[in-house]
Amino acid sequence: MRASRLEQHPLTYVRHRLGWSMERLARELHLAAARHGMILNPDRDRVYKWESGRVHAPDGDYQMLLAELLGVDQELVRTMGWPWWLPAYDIPYGFEPDGTRAVLREVLVALQHPERPDRRAFLAVGAAALTGVGQQWAAVEPGRLLGALHGRRVDGTLLAWLETRTDELRAMTNTNAPECTDLVHSLLRTSIQLIDNAVYDHATERRLHQVTASAAQCAGWLHFDQGEHAAAQTHWIAALHAAHTSADRDLGAGILSDLAYLATWLNLPTTAVTLLETAQSRTRSPAARAVLHLRRAGALATAGDERGTGHALITAENDLDRAQPGTTPAWASWMSQADVAIDSGRCWLALGRTRTAQESLSQAVALLPPSRERTRSLALAYRAESALAQHDLDAAAADARTALDTALATDAGRCITVVRTAVDHIAAHRTHPAVTALREYAQTTLPAAG
Repeated sequence: MRASRLEQHPLTYVRHRLGWSMERLARELHLAAARHGMILNPDRDRVYKWESGRVHAPDGDYQMLLAELLGVDQELVRTMGWPWWLPAYDIPYGFEPDGTRAVLREVLVALQHPERPDRRAFLAVGAAALTGVGQQWAAVEPGRLLGALHGRRVDGTLLAWLETRTDELRAMTNTNAPECTDLVHSLLRTSIQLIDNAVYDHATERRLHQVTASAAQCAGWLHFDQGEHAAAQTHWIAALHAAHTSADRDLGAGILSDLAYLATWLNLPTTAVTLLETAQSRTRSPAARAVLHLRRAGALATAGDERGTGHALITAENDLDRAQPGTTPAWASWMSQADVAIDSGRCWLALGRTRTAQESLSQAVALLPPSRERTRSLALAYRAESALAQHDLDAAAADARTALDTALATDAGRCITVVRTAVDHIAAHRTHPAVTALREYAQTTLPAAG
């Protein structure tokens, strides 16, 4: 059963998915070794020792051969270590109640074992499977909520407190993300444990899942900002399950758009567009739809579709103009004309329309409030890139330095990465005095790339 994978050794889970016995795996390893001219004689007993933990880890040759059999890059084997590189958790659960419970349990396990490394640039779920997650979320209507579980009853006071803390933390993560990480994880852990162990009625269950979805969505962004892409994806898929159980379609659409944003970031624009089209079919809030269209514009720009990008940007602005007070879900409460401007600038920059990009980015910098420093650092970095493209090295260096200071103050790895890229591009013009000063400043302030 799928739910048993939490209790299985990752190698056992992978082997069962392949339909291989221990003897079959040993035989495949033997054949792989022979192809490399290696003299190895693996047998069932050796595989059993790996899976039972009697041997802490296979030696290097066996791990190399296992990775080859499983189609895993050797660099991932080296950086992740045993058994974390095994592709044991890359198939998403369905949206039935047992699937949602299992997804949330996996997030809880991850919270309880922070020593488990993240795959960084690698995703826990591949592009094809991720698209399937979105399609399944849209197709499956929320059914009967889970019955009450054994444990204590959730009273109204506790539930209201959880909802208030969730809203507060969502707002705080926009300005003090690193300081909020432990608080968000604590809230998420508490809400999942309540779902697992408490007694509640159907209305309370929906609200508990809504709290869990919001907390998991916030946690996903915290991981994404630090470049921990697999952890971000894992939390967002868990959030999508919880939002589905709570029957909150607008929240689910927002989470699906977060997954699309990650896909665009990792240069998977086709996957992103598919996810966003799915999300748009299930959201009703104009402000929420504006977010989806902005992210669709970003994906289309990455794919080089100038006409589609322009149409998506115009649609986003029109939807935002139609937003009425009280109709915007909490996850989209940050959406503003400044966000339309910065995303427009980033899209036009990607498409080579640098003057148009610079105008939009200047508008964004002027409109952003002081609380949006992470976004400001990105706008300044993109504006520096547009100035560079127009050969204005003084303006490019000035914006890059301000972007660098702003990004470092936020301690957001994603922002620092974007700024670092802009600085590196500008630094190629090393003979210009402003560029020389920027290079020297960056060398003393930027953390080492890792």
